[in-house]
Amino acid sequence: MKQHEREFFIALIRSSKVFVTHKDINLIVKPLTFDQSVQACEIYNTVYEQGYIDGMMDEDDLMSWMRHNDLWTDADDKKITGFKKDLEKLKIEIYNARNNTSLKNKIRLYLRSGELQLTAHLSKKHIYYQNTREGIASSEKLAWTIKNSTYYNNELYNFNEVSLNYVVDEWQNSFLSDTQVRELARNEPWKSLWIVRENSKSKLFNTSDDSDLTHNQKNLIVWSQMYDNIQESLDCPNKDVIEDDDMLDGWFIIQSKKRDQEKAEKELENNTQSDKIKNASEVFVIADKNENDIDRINSMNNIHAQNIKQQRDAMIQKHGVVHQGNLPDERLRRQMQATNASRGHNGG
Repeated sequence: MKQHEREFFIALIRSSKVFVTHKDINLIVKPLTFDQSVQACEIYNTVYEQGYIDGMMDEDDLMSWMRHNDLWTDADDKKITGFKKDLEKLKIEIYNARNNTSLKNKIRLYLRSGELQLTAHLSKKHIYYQNTREGIASSEKLAWTIKNSTYYNNELYNFNEVSLNYVVDEWQNSFLSDTQVRELARNEPWKSLWIVRENSKSKLFNTSDDSDLTHNQKNLIVWSQMYDNIQESLDCPNKDVIEDDDMLDGWFIIQSKKRDQEKAEKELENNTQSDKIKNASEVFVIADKNENDIDRINSMNNIHAQNIKQQRDAMIQKHGVVHQGNLPDERLRRQMQATNASRGHNGG
């Protein structure tokens, strides 16, 4: 994004308005007041409850129907989980390859491809959403919102020449992507405005006292605060990483895993106070039948333990049943014990 483009988007976001032009008609969509936001929610609730009375499906009913008709299966859920895990691994890999330009570019291609696959599969899951109680209620709420916030010559527009659907589409298209907002947040002209916000008498946004922030304004604040937190971190990455969304996401994931590891180790330490457990080389923890609990327990293992676990799993998958004494780490442990015993004997 070039400087003049950033200046345009920041000016637009600060205005709190969405400008919609159709032929020679210039419309302005303003934020709802707090009272109007309550009314919009009431519209949603009324339509949702009417849908229940009319026997319409909600999202849970829709998912059951899709599963019954083989339009969505457990395999589809596993694919989505797999795509997300793959993207997470790729972001860690691109961060670790931050000094290797060629490798970074290759990983980035895989990232974009993985994102497209995930989006396509999620679209398949939500293809019938508009037919649910939630979907219809959301559409009615949005229509009411645009009807009551679109102005022409300072008066509410009657949509006699420009269709409601056209304005809805333009309003939704005004939402900037996270990629765009992140670039705006870390660059001028916004960066200076954010730094002097507390000492400056000028407002960041042209918002009235009785209206909420817009979607873009909230997102811009969130990412500005996020970049502040990064700069304050003891493990703050270098500028190249901060300015690369993929690498920075990888850094976020690594930091999160570190915190989870520390939390898990502390939890394990608190739960293993007896001398018998403290002196054990291995401690088995039973997991509930859910993936989050399994991941949490796995995170209690350090890198060395994780490598041992992978080696054992690989050998068991290959041979089916393996005696503990034949496990690679056990054989290595015995060899080291024998070597140490031999050295002690020779030294005696």
